[in-house]
Amino acid sequence: MSGLQHVGRLRGEITLAQLLTRSLRDERRLAVQSLVLYTQDEWKGKEGQLAQFKGEEGRKYVGRRLIDVPDPSGCHANWVEHYWQDFGGVLDRFAPAVRTVTTTEAYRNPEMQALVRDLAGRAEEVREFVNRYRARHPYPPGWLPFEALCEQCHTIGAKTTAIQGMTASYRCERCSHVGTSSIEKGKLNWRLEWPALWKVYRVDIEPFGKDHATPGGSRESCKAIAESIMHFRPPMGIPYEWVGIADRGKDLGDMGSSDFLGFSPVQWVEVADPEILRYLYATTPIFRRIVLDLYRVDTYHDLYDRAEDRFYAKERQGDEEEHARSYELAQLAAPPKTKPFALSYRHAAFLSQISPESGRLEWCVKRLRDTGILDRAPTDLEKTHIARRLAQSRVWVEKHAPENRVRLVDELTPEILSQLDPKDREALRLYGTRAVSLPWTEESIKESMVSLTKEGSLPVDTSRFFRDLYLVLLGSERGPRAAPFLAVLEKDWVLRRLKDAGK
Repeated sequence: MSGLQHVGRLRGEITLAQLLTRSLRDERRLAVQSLVLYTQDEWKGKEGQLAQFKGEEGRKYVGRRLIDVPDPSGCHANWVEHYWQDFGGVLDRFAPAVRTVTTTEAYRNPEMQALVRDLAGRAEEVREFVNRYRARHPYPPGWLPFEALCEQCHTIGAKTTAIQGMTASYRCERCSHVGTSSIEKGKLNWRLEWPALWKVYRVDIEPFGKDHATPGGSRESCKAIAESIMHFRPPMGIPYEWVGIADRGKDLGDMGSSDFLGFSPVQWVEVADPEILRYLYATTPIFRRIVLDLYRVDTYHDLYDRAEDRFYAKERQGDEEEHARSYELAQLAAPPKTKPFALSYRHAAFLSQISPESGRLEWCVKRLRDTGILDRAPTDLEKTHIARRLAQSRVWVEKHAPENRVRLVDELTPEILSQLDPKDREALRLYGTRAVSLPWTEESIKESMVSLTKEGSLPVDTSRFFRDLYLVLLGSERGPRAAPFLAVLEKDWVLRRLKDAGK
């Protein structure tokens, strides 16, 4: 809980774990999906964390437990609640009924407390074993595997000198205070805490980030501690690759919580359904890095929609079976028996902008019927889906892809016409003549444009032609991808506009 709860954490900790839970339940096994939030850990005061506070205010909280750091925005009780909101607040939409527990709650658990006392009572045995993994910085004799909370400076990590019952005696190396505090307020050394949580919460299977999977690394040492010190079988581990973030194709690195690099699940559901992201995670091998870019949300929808087509196809070839299965796993509810209508995300983006605010859904459904994109009356479920894509794609354009903003010009003004020379007019007239016989679909429009430009029959070059097209439709020299944009416009209106521009 060191900061931003980004969508990268939905990959292994949530989506993979949920798919496993569901698959086990399908085999009539009793399975519970749990998520532990590390709230007793020290707030490090990294650059990204400090930047959340005004000026130098954050520095006074360095060393405190995460649960004790205040909310920098002042809208929640503490740091943890503030940053958990944009993840936990929509978690049910990505994985239902996940049992969440904080480490603050874990140390109130009598079983965890008994384990703390047991390990402290065998401190020398524990120290010798842990030092196998700390050759360069071994713990000295007298070390206890517990980090107490200092009651004077309120930081975690005070050196524990003794544990008796519920009380830890300590000497704080930060402020030199010598005192006592409840073991509920402290925590085990991390190398012991991880297997302790496995034992207390009966963990059988655990996905974990690849950084823990190196030979001789953190997880391997924790497995050995589980077996040799705590005497239980450690869970099966499944390492997974990190999720990166990109901005318009530029890879910015792996998402990071304390670095505040990435975006939250709340930001995702503004522009896409959870199923889209679940599909990306389900269909990508867990050892392969994924890079997410909110600018490319339209492309992610294309991949998802194609997988939906494969799921409902009567026959599948090659990897189509895997994509169909990934689509099925991505659903949180059983998919309909027959394939529902799926409005292209790009079509939705354009329709949401050219449609009226009042009665938008009805207007768009009529336009979809008129243009042949939808060949029947939609069901209530399909209407809900259309409405959601209209709303999500509009947010996407405004926040992440502003070059897809469109506004049709009501008429060809003298200013627009003055920018068209005879060759420009001829090119628009020629395309208008070709378009008369076209089926008004994205694919047909795209093919007609490619054919026309490849023939070399246009009196202007390709870039000039598209500049002319955007000019007479939008009043600007640039615009979105032409074929999907034209496909949602009324064909007769487009033909009239091209005819008027070609005069």
